[in-house]
Amino acid sequence: MKRLLFVFALLLSPSVFAQPFDGLSEAIEQGSFGNLKAVIIAQHGEIIYEDYFRGTQADTLHQVQSVTKSVGSALVGIAHRQGKIRLDQDLNYFFSGLYDMSQPEFQNKAGITVEQILQQRHGIEWDEDSTDYRDPLNPVGQMIESEDWYRYVLGQPVDAVPGAKFSYSSGASTLMSRMIRVASGMGPDAFAMQQLFGPMAIENVHWEIYSEQGMGTGITDWPNPDDDVTLAFSLWLTARDMLKIGQLYLDGGVYNGQRILDEAWVDASWTRYSHSGNSSYFPDPGWGHGYQWWIARLGDLSGREFSIYFASGWGSQVIFIVPDLGLVVVTTADNYDFGGPDVDALLVTRILPELTLQLDSRFSGSWYDPASDGQGFSMEVRAGSETVVAYWYTYTADGEKRWFVLQGEVIDGVGEVTIYQTSGGVFLQGDPVVRTVWGTGSFSAVDCRHMEFAFESAELSASIPLTRITGECAQRPE
Repeated sequence: MKRLLFVFALLLSPSVFAQPFDGLSEAIEQGSFGNLKAVIIAQHGEIIYEDYFRGTQADTLHQVQSVTKSVGSALVGIAHRQGKIRLDQDLNYFFSGLYDMSQPEFQNKAGITVEQILQQRHGIEWDEDSTDYRDPLNPVGQMIESEDWYRYVLGQPVDAVPGAKFSYSSGASTLMSRMIRVASGMGPDAFAMQQLFGPMAIENVHWEIYSEQGMGTGITDWPNPDDDVTLAFSLWLTARDMLKIGQLYLDGGVYNGQRILDEAWVDASWTRYSHSGNSSYFPDPGWGHGYQWWIARLGDLSGREFSIYFASGWGSQVIFIVPDLGLVVVTTADNYDFGGPDVDALLVTRILPELTLQLDSRFSGSWYDPASDGQGFSMEVRAGSETVVAYWYTYTADGEKRWFVLQGEVIDGVGEVTIYQTSGGVFLQGDPVVRTVWGTGSFSAVDCRHMEFAFESAELSASIPLTRITGECAQRPE
């Protein structure tokens, strides 16, 4: 449920996969990252690490806690794609069939929109971060103990104009259940099975809220007028099915060739509506919140930086997505009382350092060497092919311009090129250009803003760090 604080600012047996993360399973078994139960790492749609701990296995259901919110956001996105929900519809539209929304306790919440609920910028006073969820003073616990969860949430005071302030609220998220009911005419669990889980072959699903005694001892009778499950924290999934949700978002809303979410919905879900510039909740630049998804700018131990998007549940239930690396990481755990290095540290210290970025069409653009300002490369990696073409603008020792053309292909994620020195070709004179082989080189991606260019010729050999001037990695490679 609660956000992670980073300490640094498809379906086979696990034994089938080569496990490149030496010592990772042993560290997890020893409790280095708490009471982890499952860890799956997939890159470019292929599982490269999968292991289970503390008596769990591939078909074990885990309570994913507030990962449920991100799944709920996906359900709203599906209904939006179907034209059943608009982002500007308000709570009066969805709840007037249950309550008189003109009454004083409700009227100042009636105008809150679907989008403001998704963004957690609803204006309802709520603080579930200051106390443990098991503390009876926590508003989530008070909501659970109430006879009508919707009425409890809608009856809370407001402390901001809707849209003006970020306030993380499981209470506000549970209102998504009613939105799906009104929009689709069915409960959110049935809608999820029909429109999301079914198309993704997710069959092993359970709905029940947390109990320290485990599955079968929590609430399954839902205290709201619709008797609907809550889309705030009640979902149970296997780790492999959590991975499917992550892959769906990584692939822009498409699963196994079938479009389930609009790509624009995924992009909107990963937009920072709340961030350090408009909310004290996010002290670090790069952090933020989208549509029930968290966002961060993450540096690994080698100094590389990545944008990371994640669904996060209390106790270290997490779906990490790192688009730059084509990466999805899933963790489940019982870290409800663990105070040591958590799954954030696991990602930074034991997973990201093992992975390299693949050169692809996202790296097309202009690049330069900060140590030699005014010299640089224009490069294109053709989408859908392995072709690399680049132009190197530099100078001789006498200050004369020296131009090179580089051509080659991407091999194992590295741009391997032949370097041609050009001469002739007088401006607008139609003279032929003479190309002679000068050497060979390679472009290796460091992160989306940095590359390393290494070259070798009879004249000299060197390695040059390159920094991006134009272009970006935001678009997905084709």
